[in-house]
Order: sequence, then structure tokens, then C-alpha cells
Amino acid sequence: MDSNIQAIEMTVKDLLPILKRYDNGQINYQIGQLEEILTIVKSNNSDEQKKREINLIVDNLYPSRGGLTDFNVWKEDAKERIRINKPISELNDRLWNLVKVES
Repeated sequence: MDSNIQAIEMTVKDLLPILKRYDNGQINYQIGQLEEILTIVKSNNSDEQKKREINLIVDNLYPSRGGLTDFNVWKEDAKERIRINKPISELNDRLWNLVKVES
């Protein structure tokens, strides 16, 4: 398996538990799409086919408005809010870069 696909898989595996923990019911679609990426990664398709399919999913995860980039966890305590949202933002950026920049 291509190292880029492995990095995508690890990023999604890191991101999913955080999103599931803080899901307020508004990102069920995105969680399902991330789970679909893991299914694609484990499939017997060629690496090129996997990349094409993942690319399409990522397009849907990060539209110009809405999607994962607009998901933030609100907490009254600013430090806690930053502690929770920083890894979400970093993992979102990493996934985008792995799929869109490094492809």
C-alpha cells in the first residue's frame, strides 16, 4: 500500500474518535464519509483507484461552506475549547493536504 494512503488511513483513524465524541448530530454524514475512506483503504482496489475515490469523498467533506472545516466544539472554558478544537483542525488540515496537495 502506498505510504500516502497509509498516512490518510492513520489521519482518519485519529480524527474519527474525536469527531464521534463531540458529534452534536450535525456531522453524521461526515463521520460516515470518513468511515467510507477506511473501507476504501482496506479494499482490494489499486492504489490509484483508492486515491480517486478518496479524493471524491474529501471534496464532499470540505465544501466551500459547511463540512468539517466549519465544525467546532463549543465549551465555555476557552482553554478547554482550544484543547479540543486544535487537534480537530490539525487533523482536518493534514487530511486535506494528504489528499489534495500530495496527490
